[in-house]
Amino acid sequence: MRFAALLVAHLPVRVESLLEPSRALKSFVILRQWDERVMDASPEIVAAGISLGDSRRRVEQLCPDAIILPAREEVYQAHHYKLRDTLLEFANAVETSALGEMFIEVGTLGRTFPSEKALALHIATQAQRDTRLLPTVGIASNKFTAAQAARLAAQETSRALVVPDGQERAFLEALPLSALPDPPAELLRRLHVLFGMTTLGGFAQLPHAAVVLQFGADMALYHDLARGIDPRPLTPQAPPPMITRVLTLPDPLADRRLVLNALEHLAGQLARALDRSGYHAAALSLIVSTTDGLEQIAGSPLKPPSSDASHIRRLAGRLLGKLSIAAEVSELSLTAYPLREWHAGARQLEMFEPAISPKLARLQEAVRRLWERFGEAIVRLASVIGPPLPLPIQVRAQASGKPAWLSWAGWSREVAHIFEYWRQETGWWDQPTMRDYYQIETKEGSVFTVFMDDRGRWYLDRTHG
Repeated sequence: MRFAALLVAHLPVRVESLLEPSRALKSFVILRQWDERVMDASPEIVAAGISLGDSRRRVEQLCPDAIILPAREEVYQAHHYKLRDTLLEFANAVETSALGEMFIEVGTLGRTFPSEKALALHIATQAQRDTRLLPTVGIASNKFTAAQAARLAAQETSRALVVPDGQERAFLEALPLSALPDPPAELLRRLHVLFGMTTLGGFAQLPHAAVVLQFGADMALYHDLARGIDPRPLTPQAPPPMITRVLTLPDPLADRRLVLNALEHLAGQLARALDRSGYHAAALSLIVSTTDGLEQIAGSPLKPPSSDASHIRRLAGRLLGKLSIAAEVSELSLTAYPLREWHAGARQLEMFEPAISPKLARLQEAVRRLWERFGEAIVRLASVIGPPLPLPIQVRAQASGKPAWLSWAGWSREVAHIFEYWRQETGWWDQPTMRDYYQIETKEGSVFTVFMDDRGRWYLDRTHG
């Protein structure tokens, strides 16, 4: 099997330079508007020590003369999709691994060209014609090696690079350990301190059994990648970079409670879109437009990533609470990103980071082995198992009946806030059941959903966050 990796390194920077050619000669940083963190930066800024995710303050300290641009994520996403459409002319399925980076299988296609190098150049030329960007293409027997070939082609200012079968390990050996996808910092530290290693070649020379013994079975995949072994198949069901829902109000609103009601309706639409697509949001951003022509932006991570409507409504409400709105609200825009497939943790490399507890380590190892042996379907099949049963707890209530203290298994915490309250009645045609639900936050910052049944017994609802 042969894979082609198409790469536009630093796509946001390339797009900004394309739209404003004068910027190509200047040093600039692109900040996400919702948290003012670095989304991308020109090479000079990166060389000065700025990394993706750094704060605006750090940029201003290290690069006070840099031009700061607000991210235009819809524009970058549009160029990303143009690249994908180009690849769809060469293959039936495209996998996206990051903004401006994607894969196709070219085993059969390669035989229709004089050489794989000719195929890679043809793909790169077509993508450049369609987008006016400067993509590079790497071809190899697996995705990791193909991606590294595309990156090396970009560094060498060539347009295409092919790694012949059997040459994967030799090709990778000079690359730094940082070429591994999201390598755990502890793995890099121990390889450098214990063994003095800085390259994939040095890591690959270690016996596989010794790696498992020294670092644990979870690190075995990284060792395989360093040796040029990557069994991961093409996975075309990749999520889009973001999903946005916009609500234009027919009559501008000044009452904050009405704005919150409209926002909760919009959050429900976004949650349904996520649920239908099978994606989870890792962060939300809110843009509020007012009749005075101004826009205010707020954002926050969503931990853990979720598509649950109550979680998204609650976080959207908190984002609105961060804004000081002086004029009438005319439009609300709510964006979920970056997106993850709901089962992504079972097959992506995050599963192989050091576990925080032996119990979690055993769970991760079990999921990994199930996936490797039976495929992705076995992980998806597990989702049909019923939710955990509610946990009986002790609650000390206020005079109004609202929970004030929670206790179970020797654990006790005071309730600081009650975010939501609702009553649920089921089975009214047979055996009616009534429950009073409370979404609460303790003084330590933990969020729980608890309920009281019609017999006055309290439970922790473990199907909600």
